[in-house]
Amino acid sequence: MSDSLLKVEISESGPCERTINVTVAADSVKSQREKVISEFRKEAKIKGFRPGKAPRKLVASTYADSIREELFQQVVSDGFRQALEKEKIAPLSRPLVEKLDLAEDDQLTFQARFDVSPEIKLERYKKFRVEKKVRKLTGEDVERAIQNFREQRAHFIPKTGAADKGDYLLLDFSVLDEEGKSSPDGRRTNQLVMAGHPDELALFSHALVGLGEGLGQRIEIDFPADYPDETLKGRKVVYLVDVKGVRQKSLPELDDHFARQVSHTQDMEGLRKLIRESMEHEIEHNAGHQAEEDLFREIIEANPFEVPGSLVDSTIRQQIENIKREGRQLDEVEAAKIIRPSAEYAVKREYIILEIARKEGITVTDEDVRTRIEKYAAQLGKPLEEIQKDFRSKDALAHLHSLITVDKVVRFLLENNEIEQVDD
Repeated sequence: MSDSLLKVEISESGPCERTINVTVAADSVKSQREKVISEFRKEAKIKGFRPGKAPRKLVASTYADSIREELFQQVVSDGFRQALEKEKIAPLSRPLVEKLDLAEDDQLTFQARFDVSPEIKLERYKKFRVEKKVRKLTGEDVERAIQNFREQRAHFIPKTGAADKGDYLLLDFSVLDEEGKSSPDGRRTNQLVMAGHPDELALFSHALVGLGEGLGQRIEIDFPADYPDETLKGRKVVYLVDVKGVRQKSLPELDDHFARQVSHTQDMEGLRKLIRESMEHEIEHNAGHQAEEDLFREIIEANPFEVPGSLVDSTIRQQIENIKREGRQLDEVEAAKIIRPSAEYAVKREYIILEIARKEGITVTDEDVRTRIEKYAAQLGKPLEEIQKDFRSKDALAHLHSLITVDKVVRFLLENNEIEQVDD
């Protein structure tokens, strides 16, 4: 199919959407139909004929619907590709074919919609002022962090008798249905659960206080009408609990031996100093990151533009898949509504970065790539040659270029805007 066989009309159906109308000449459609019939004839299974030997007319009539469907697919696909080349348009999404018509003389017309990149008029991205809010670290913050280390190294001592508040129970439990039968979906095994959890909403945990080792212990919980879990609010739930053992938590002493166990320091004073420095670095990093995001939001607000819906939808799907991979349950429709604003921001942020890089001539050099790979090798403690292998593919190298571009643009923005540090 040559370009001379196509008639192309294109119109703007939205800020990031184009509608294309394409007419394919009858001779081209007829030629393509013959090719499709020939392909079907090679594999056609018609009684009385070996594959490839059935008459063309018989093949065409026997497989008429399938041939027509394949013809449409090939002609539209080829016509759409050539139309884009002719108009020099780069689509961002698959075309949505809305109108398809084959005339009696075999002239074929179709209409398709697709997304394109927005035209961004970036007028202001310098001389903004944003605050970098740095929270002051307290001694209580450091002690809480030490307590977390202590909790992580707790061990559990078997206890006879009933569980007191704060003890732990190793148990299996099932949720019973209205007929008193155990539901397979509601069964959990080898759970270590605190009895009398400090959270007042942990009603199951509270009901474990007083239980001892034993099978088939029945717990009934009336969940209030305002309980935050939609699946439990206002319900009476019966649990069948098998307690395998009761345990008391034992925490290590906070002494110099503990400090040496959890760090490279020699005493508690050194551990506190190390934790404080680490937390201060984290606070500084988080505050800097938030200031950068606040700056991007200011730039986006000052330079409004629409973004392609297909890219936003793709970003939403990716975030939902990430959530599902973590094993978390969610209502995908509701999740999409919640995620959409942040997805739109992420897409706009990416376009802003690319446009600033273009306007300011910010590029990625071979030296930038070498330096970044050397940095990765040092951080991971791996030979440089091994890390270089990871970036030999086109996709990996393109991703690395993207990361470096982001870093360079962010550095440029921090140098050309005012970031004022304030206490949070």
